[in-house]
Amino acid sequence: MSLDRAAELEKLKRAVLLKRLRQQKVATKSTDPLPALVAVPREADMPLSFAQQRLWFVDQLDAEAGVAYQIRAALRLRGTLDRKALQRALDGIVARHEV
Repeated sequence: MSLDRAAELEKLKRAVLLKRLRQQKVATKSTDPLPALVAVPREADMPLSFAQQRLWFVDQLDAEAGVAYQIRAALRLRGTLDRKALQRALDGIVARHEV
């Protein structure tokens, strides 16, 4: 098979694959909004995720190594701080996200 013929065949395969993917995406597209997040009661400790296990392992090897995973930031706010709005924002974050 010539190189030109092989290239044309690859282009055709790619076009067919893209068409099928588009059709599949259209067929599975849902107009329903995502369900709200709901807190799940915890009867016992949850298993660690792989990322959490990795961090625990690194901490066991070298407690100072954990500093590399901390993101520090400082903000200087100018003007009047709306403490109630800040409190509502922080409360919303805490209510939505588990520890």
